[in-house]
Amino acid sequence: MLLHQALGVVLAAIAMNAIAAPMGSKHNLYLATCSKQTIIPDCPLIILCPRQRAATYTAVAYYANGPIESNRNKNPTQIATVSNPAAPWEGTQRVAKLGRAGDFASNIDAGARNLAKSAIAGEAKLGTEEFVCFKDGESAFTVRDELDIPEYSCKADYWCASIQV
Repeated sequence: MLLHQALGVVLAAIAMNAIAAPMGSKHNLYLATCSKQTIIPDCPLIILCPRQRAATYTAVAYYANGPIESNRNKNPTQIATVSNPAAPWEGTQRVAKLGRAGDFASNIDAGARNLAKSAIAGEAKLGTEEFVCFKDGESAFTVRDELDIPEYSCKADYWCASIQV
């Protein structure tokens, strides 16, 4: 009888945890330094023109369905320029309009550039959704056009995960 009661308590606890376990948002932001691939001016036949890199700029990339992975989520759901030319993320609020996703704002701590990878570096907001940001410096992504030609090459300075449940 005691074993039966203990088993009942364990099963009830498992059921309660399964029901009460929150489902977090899959939304991710990457605060990145990017360079846009451009075609050399005055090239007579665009398809044969060599590409050159333009000056770098800072951008925010929004991934609605989870973080960057090598075999999925290659292109962000939305991407927006935050500062052109590139400006540091640290020590000031940066803002941008991120298409249909909403208004973006970030506050990265002034000394965050010197943090170790994965250390908490600040916060961000997209619309009403709040994010916590971590030092990155390694994640990279390339945005491609409809012809699969690279347009933007970016390296994430910070990665921000939604705290919304």
